[in-house]
This record gives sequence, structure tokens and C-alpha cells, in this order.
Amino acid sequence: MKKQLFIMFLNSVIIFGIVGICINVSPFVKDEAFAASYALINLSSPEVLASQAKSKISYYISQEDEKNNNTQSEEKPVMNWIGSKDSDDGQSITKTPSDVEKLMKEAEKKTKESDAKGKTSEEAYQGGGTIISLDDVEIQSKIPKSFYSPDIKKLLSQGAQLQIKDKSKPTILIYHSHTTEAYALLDLGYYIQSDSRSNDSSKNVVRVGDELASYLEKAGFSVIHDTEIHDTDYNSSYDDSRKTVEQYLEEYPSIEITIDLHRDDITYSNKTKVKPTVVINGKKAARMMIIAGCEYGRVKNFPDWEYNLRFDLAVQNKVNEMYAGLMRPILFSERKYNMYETHNSFLLEVGTDANTLDEACYSARLFGKALGELLNEKYVV
Repeated sequence: MKKQLFIMFLNSVIIFGIVGICINVSPFVKDEAFAASYALINLSSPEVLASQAKSKISYYISQEDEKNNNTQSEEKPVMNWIGSKDSDDGQSITKTPSDVEKLMKEAEKKTKESDAKGKTSEEAYQGGGTIISLDDVEIQSKIPKSFYSPDIKKLLSQGAQLQIKDKSKPTILIYHSHTTEAYALLDLGYYIQSDSRSNDSSKNVVRVGDELASYLEKAGFSVIHDTEIHDTDYNSSYDDSRKTVEQYLEEYPSIEITIDLHRDDITYSNKTKVKPTVVINGKKAARMMIIAGCEYGRVKNFPDWEYNLRFDLAVQNKVNEMYAGLMRPILFSERKYNMYETHNSFLLEVGTDANTLDEACYSARLFGKALGELLNEKYVV
């Protein structure tokens, strides 16, 4: 630091010397010499020099401190926002996150086959309704054709009613009406009762939402991930989450897309649980399902439902193009949930309680990558 201060003093002497030269030649260069002299005198004033000295001294002190102290200050995270700390730290999209891997190792030590409540099956599952398809895009419709028959080709050509003008503003909201829905930790061929529900956000759908949010952020979008528990009273969970959604929409009018992320539960009468999976890039992923609703039967006050279906099909089509087999058919039925809040809202089922957390997190990363590409290609203006 002494060396640096000496250099700074030497620079000041040189500046005064140059000023003297400028003054002596001023009769020949007039205004230019005066301007140069004034700038140099101002630069070498005690106030400026003191300011520079303070800045330099602070810099070198901080450099020395950094060498001698490896502890760095951390910004306090904003509640419910996903930052880079929640990403996969640049790992391959197929790599198991370190925190999930740790949970799996802990589970291996404690899990006993004698604790099994039933078997798991990876067979394909369809829960009734009529399958309507166009190429790889499928809808599992539980709505009578006499009321509405989805024209997939037409709906895809229309696309979503969506224009994202500023990606830096909150654009996507991820939340969980059934926040405590959890996953198995190990792929064993059987399940234990404790896998089904958890208030621990490192083991339930919140952790899966983290992966989805991180990959949407990688695509440049500002994402809000609400982690509040909404299913303390299961019967009022959608009413509770609706209040949260509406609060965010009021605070951030820029939000265009809301995703209510769940996990499914498919259990046969013989207690076998279905865990729908697909292998992508050599790794098992939990198959996913978008739920779309309409104003039919007991569902009232949902006049704009078709906008959501258009968006759902655009998303389904893009994910299928990139990751064949990841999506189950869109479930189109007599439902509403909170999908009427925007024209681009859907409920997303990521696997079932028999799928592993690792499988579900992988699926969320794949889905986030595909959704991010779709939005950037077609809906960012």
C-alpha cells in the first residue's frame, strides 16, 4: 500500500509540472491551453486528491482484507423468490441435486422392506374418458362431445393469448394448493406410508417447484415461487391458495402464467401404487399431467376457459417435441380450481407419491427447459 501512495504523490507532482508548461505556452494555443490547465488544476485540487486517496486506500485495504479473510457477506434472500442459489449449480440436467442425493443416502440407512405398505408399478395408466389426439398431442376428455369436442389442430394454430413484454418483471407464479404432497426417496418396488405427506419443503412439491423455477430463470424469466402451506385444512386448500394467487396478481400485474404444482396419487384396490415413469437421456423421469377445466355441469363463472386450453396444448406440444413420453394426456374435465385467474393458468401433476423425489425434480427441470424455450420462441415480444 505504501508503494501505491508514493506513486499517487509522484503523479500529483507531474500534474503540476504539466500545468506550468500549459501556462507558459498559452499565448500560442490560447483557449485550448486554458481548458487543459483548468482541468488539470481541478484534478489536482486538494479535495479531488483527498477523495482519490480515500478511494485508493479503501480499495487496497479491502484487497488485503479479502486476502486474509475468506468469509464473504451474503445478501438476505427475498421471501418466496427463487434465486441462483436454488438452481442446479450448473450441473447436468440429469444429475441428482446434492441435497436430494443426501436425503436418498439417509433413507437407505433407515428404510426396511418390512415397513412396506404395498408394491409400486410403472405400468401406463389412464383414468377413463375419451382420448383425442393429433400426432403426439393427446387430450383425455371427460366432457361429453355434445358439449365440446376439442379441435387440437385449431387450438394449436390459435396459440395462447400471451405477450411477455418485459421478462425482468415477475411473469410466472408457481404455487402449491396441496403443499405437503411428498414423494418416495428410493426406487425400491414398494412404498412406505411416510412417503405420502411432509411439511418439510426439502421433500415435498416445494422442492420440485424449486427446480422448475430455476430452469425458467435460466431462460431469463422472473419467477415467483410461493412456498406457503395451503393444505393445513385440506378441504379449504384451494380457497386458501386462491387468496395467495390474487394477492400476487394485485401486487405484480405483470404475472401472466400461474402454475399450481401438485403430485398425483394412483392407488389400486390391492394397495399397489402406480408411479408413471419414462426414461429420458438414460435417467428415469416422473411422467407429468396438465389439468385443464371448463365451464360445464357444476362449474360456473369460468367463461374464458378455452384460453387456458390453448396455452396448455402449446405447452404440451413443445414438451413432447423435446422430451417424448414425458407428458401424460391433458386431463380435460369439469374442473375450475384457480385456473380462471389468468388466461394462462394450469394445474400440473408431477408424478405420484410412488415416484421418487429425484424423478420428480428431473421432470421439473425438463419441463422448465421446454416451457422456457416455448415462451422465448413465441410469446416474448
